[in-house]
Amino acid sequence: MRYYKLFIKFIFVVSFSLFAMNTWAQSVEISGIVTDSEDNSSLIGVNVVVQNIDGVTGTTTDVDGSYTLTVETGAVVEFSYTGYASQQFTIDKTQTINVLLAASQNVLDEVVIVGYGAVVKEDITGVVTKIGEAEFNKGVISSPEKLLVGKVAGLQINTSGEPGGATRLRIRGGTSINDGQNNPLIVIDGVPMDNGGSASGRNPLNFINAADVEDITILKDASAAAIYGSRGANGVIVITTKTGKGKLKVNYNGYYSISKLTSSPDVFSADEFRQAINAKAPQAIADLGDANTNWVDEVTQAASGQQHNVSMAGGHKKSAYYVSLNYMYNNGVLKTSKNTNSGIAVNLSTKLLNDALTINFRNKTNWNKEQFAPNVMGSALAFDPTQSVFDTNSPYGGYFEWNDQLATRNPLATLLLSDEKGKGTRTLNAIDFEYQLPFLEGLSFKTNLSYDYLSGEKSRLKDPSLYSDFINGGFLFTEKEKRTSKLLETYAKYKIDLPSVNSKIDYLLGYSWQNFDKQNRWKEGNGLEKADNEFNYMATTDLKQDSFLVENRLISFFTRLNYQYNDKYLLTLSLRRDGSTRFGTENRWGIFPAAALGWRVLQEDFAKGLNNVFTDLKFRISYGITGNQEIGDYLYATFYSYGTDDARYQFGDDFIRTLRGVGVDPNIKWESTASFNVGIDFGVWNNRLTGTVDVYQKNTSDLLFTVAAAAFTNLSDRVLTNISEVKNKGIELSLNTTIIDRSDFDWNLRTNIAYNQNKITKLDNSNLPEFLGYETGGISGDIGQTIQILKVGEPVNAFRTYKHILDANGNPTPDTEDRNQDGAANELDIYEDINGDGIINENDLVINHSPAPDWMLGLTSMTTYKNFDMSFTLRANLGNYVYNNNASSSGFFDRLSDRVTNNTSTSSFVTNFKDKQLKSDYYLENASFMKLDNITIGYTLNKLNLKRLRFYATVQNIFTITGYSGLDPEAPQFYGGIDNNLYPISATFLFGLNASF
Repeated sequence: MRYYKLFIKFIFVVSFSLFAMNTWAQSVEISGIVTDSEDNSSLIGVNVVVQNIDGVTGTTTDVDGSYTLTVETGAVVEFSYTGYASQQFTIDKTQTINVLLAASQNVLDEVVIVGYGAVVKEDITGVVTKIGEAEFNKGVISSPEKLLVGKVAGLQINTSGEPGGATRLRIRGGTSINDGQNNPLIVIDGVPMDNGGSASGRNPLNFINAADVEDITILKDASAAAIYGSRGANGVIVITTKTGKGKLKVNYNGYYSISKLTSSPDVFSADEFRQAINAKAPQAIADLGDANTNWVDEVTQAASGQQHNVSMAGGHKKSAYYVSLNYMYNNGVLKTSKNTNSGIAVNLSTKLLNDALTINFRNKTNWNKEQFAPNVMGSALAFDPTQSVFDTNSPYGGYFEWNDQLATRNPLATLLLSDEKGKGTRTLNAIDFEYQLPFLEGLSFKTNLSYDYLSGEKSRLKDPSLYSDFINGGFLFTEKEKRTSKLLETYAKYKIDLPSVNSKIDYLLGYSWQNFDKQNRWKEGNGLEKADNEFNYMATTDLKQDSFLVENRLISFFTRLNYQYNDKYLLTLSLRRDGSTRFGTENRWGIFPAAALGWRVLQEDFAKGLNNVFTDLKFRISYGITGNQEIGDYLYATFYSYGTDDARYQFGDDFIRTLRGVGVDPNIKWESTASFNVGIDFGVWNNRLTGTVDVYQKNTSDLLFTVAAAAFTNLSDRVLTNISEVKNKGIELSLNTTIIDRSDFDWNLRTNIAYNQNKITKLDNSNLPEFLGYETGGISGDIGQTIQILKVGEPVNAFRTYKHILDANGNPTPDTEDRNQDGAANELDIYEDINGDGIINENDLVINHSPAPDWMLGLTSMTTYKNFDMSFTLRANLGNYVYNNNASSSGFFDRLSDRVTNNTSTSSFVTNFKDKQLKSDYYLENASFMKLDNITIGYTLNKLNLKRLRFYATVQNIFTITGYSGLDPEAPQFYGGIDNNLYPISATFLFGLNASF
C-alpha cells in the first residue's frame, strides 16, 4: 500500500510539472539586428543558436544583419561569428535584441591562411606568422611586402630607395650563393606568383594595391612551406586581399607627401675644394673655375607624391563584393625619377545549391608608368664644384663638360639629356569553385583557375648632344615584353571528428599545373635623326635587334594530413612531388616531404597548476625538405652561337665563322634545403602577453655553382653544376604585449628578435687549405677589382681586405712616405704581412665580416587614447658591415688632379692617402644601426553623419643611429653590402585623410 501511494504521488508531481511547463514555457519571438561594434556595419551569416531538449536550433542573419527566431522562454540564445567574440542572452519575453559583436580577443581562435587552406592558430604546428591590417606599416607604401618591414622575426626587407623601388626579401637568411635565387615565393589569394622581374617596372609586386591587403602570412619552416615543394626553400609569403560583408560601406583614403634627402654627402664644398687643391695639388689651380656649384643640389629635389584610394564593400543575401580604385603618383628625390600606378581590384563571392557551392572571383588590374633616372650621385659627388653647370660655348647641349673621355661627366647633363622610361599593364584574374558534398559531411572539392598577364614596354634614349654618346650621334634602345602565367589547381579536403577515439582529421589531396611563358623583342642603334614618333628620334647606324621566347611548366601532386588526438597532440604530414621543365628529363621530378608535431601542454592533467599563469603553452618540432627551381631556363641544354671574327677558320681563301657550343651539365637538379625547427608558443595572464621562440637549422645542398670541368669532358673549361652547400642556423623570439587595455586607452607592443648565422660548407671538390676562394663583389675605382669572396667556412659574400696598420691615434698609416724610386709606396709600411713572406699580395688578404646582419630587432607600438591614435616602428640591425666604395674610390689626394680636377671624400684628410687603397679594411665599416622607420598620429571623428572620419600624419625614415660614415647604413644591403653610387635615401612627410560612409 505504501509503494502504491508513493507511485500515485509521483504521477501527480510529473503531471503537474508537465502542465506547468506547458503553461509557463511559452513560445516567444525575438528579433533584431547584429552589427560590427567598430564600424556599425551589418554582419551577414551570424549564427543565432539556442540549445533545447531537441538539440540545436537557430538561424542566421540575412543581408542587412537582421534575424527572427522563435524560442521558449528561459532559453539561452548565443550569437556567434567567425573572428568575433560570442554573446549570450536569456530570453524571458518577446523582445527586440540588437547585438554588437566585437572582434575576438582570443588569439588562439584566430584563423591563419596557410598553403591550400586555413587553420586555427592553436592547431598550427609549423612556424607561421600572421600580420593583420592594424599592424601594417603606414606611409607611402607602393607594394604590399613593404607593409611588413620590421614586423616579422627573421624577415629582412631591403629597398632600393627609388619611387616604387624593388625589394630584396630574405627569410632566415639566404639559402643560395646566387643572390637572385633567394627571394621567397609570393602567393596572392592562392595564386603562386612568378618571381621574375619586369623590364617595364621597378617592382613586379607594385600591381597589388597595399590598401587592398587584408593580412599577410609568412611561412618560415619546411613544415609550413613544403606544401609548395620546389618553390618553398626560401619561405613563402601569402597575401590575402579584402572581401566584402554586410551593408554597403564606402571608404576613401588619400594622402599628400613630401620627401627630401636625409643628409648631405661628405665631400668638399667649392671653397673647401679650392683650399684642398691649393694644399695638395697646386699644379691644378689653373683648372679651377669661378663657380660655387653644389652638384648634389643640382641633381636632387624636394619630391612630392599623392595617393587616392576608394573602395566599396558589402553583401546581399548569399553574395558579397569588394571593389576598389587606386591612383598613386610619386616623384623621386633624384630629378626626373617618378612612378605612377593606377589600378582596379574586384573580389566577388556567392553561394549556390543550398550553400553547398561557393564561387569566388578576383581581378586585379594595374597600369604603371615609370621614369628612370640614371644614377648620377657618384658623379655629383665627384664633379668639380668650382665649375658652372652650363657653358654657352659647349656643343654638348650647352652643359659644361671636361674634354676628356675618361673624366667624370656633368651629372645634370646626364640626367636631363637621358630619357629612360617604361610602362606596363598587368592583370591577374582568378576564379575558384568549392563544393561541399551534401551526402558526406566534411568532404569538399576545390578548383582554382587563374591567368596572370603582363604587357610592357621600355625605352632608353641618349640625346646626340650628350657627351658620352656625342661621337656615336646618340643612342636609342626599345624593348617590348609579354609574360603570362596560367594556373589550374584542384584538390579535395576531408574533415572529420572521431569522438569515439578522441581524434580529428583534416586531409588534403591535390594536383597543380602552372605554365609560364615570356616573350621579348628589342632593338637598338646609334646615329639618331629627328623623326615623327614618340621618341622624336630614330636610329640609323649600328642597328641591332633580337627576340626570344622562354617557356617553362610546373606540374605537382601534393597531400597533407593534420591529425589531432585528445585536443593535445598534433601531427602534420605533407608531401609534394614536383616536375619542372627547367631540368633535364633525368632530374625533372623531385619529392619534398615534411613532418611536424605539436603538444598542448596545458591539456595534460599534470599541468593543471600552470593554468593560473599560462593561457597557452605548446611545444612544436618540425623537419622537412623544400626545393628551389628559380635557376633560369634551359640550363641543361647545349646552345650554339657563332664565334667572333678573329676566331674564324680558314678554308683556302675563305674564312668561315665557327659554331661554338656552351658547356652545360645536362644533369642539373633542384637546389634542396633540409630544415629542422624546435619551437614554443606561449600565452600568459589571459594572453595579455603571447609569444613564440624558435630555434632552427637549414642545410642547403646541390647549390648551383660554376666550377672547373674535367679535361676533355665538356665544351667549356667551366660548367654550372650542383655541388655547393650552405648552412643557416638561428633563433627567433616574438612577443605581443597588451600593456594597457581600457575603454578609452589601450597600448600594445609587438617585439621581434632574430639571430642568423650563415656559412658555406662546400663550394666545389677542392679541399686544399691554401685555396683562397672565388672572388665576387665588384667595386669601382679600378678595373676588375673585387672586395668579397666565396669560401668554405665563411659567410656567403664575406668581405676580404688587407689589414691596415694603425698609428698611435688609431688612424690608418698613410702611404705618403718611404716611396721607392718609381714613386710607389712601400705596402709593408701600410698593411700587415699576414704570412710573413716580406711581400704584400693576395695571400695577405683576410676575410673579415659579412654584409648580412647577425641580429635583427623590431618593435612596433600601437596606442589609442579616446579619439587619438599613435603608432611607430623601431628597427635595428646589428653586426652587418658595409664597404664604403664612395670613400675608397675618391678618398686620396692624387684624385684632386687625376687628368682633371675631381672632388674627393673628406676622409682623404683623415687618412692622408696619396694613392687609392681600395682593399684597405679602413673602408670596411660596421654598419649596425637603429632606425625609427615611421611614426603616425591620427585623430578620428565619429559623431558626424559619416561613420568615420580620420585625419593622420606620418613621417617615414625619421632618424638613424649608426656609426657608419656613409649616407645610409642599410641601403647598401640591397646591393650586397657595397656602397657605391646608390639612389639617395629620403625622409617623407605625409598628411592623409580616411573617410568611411
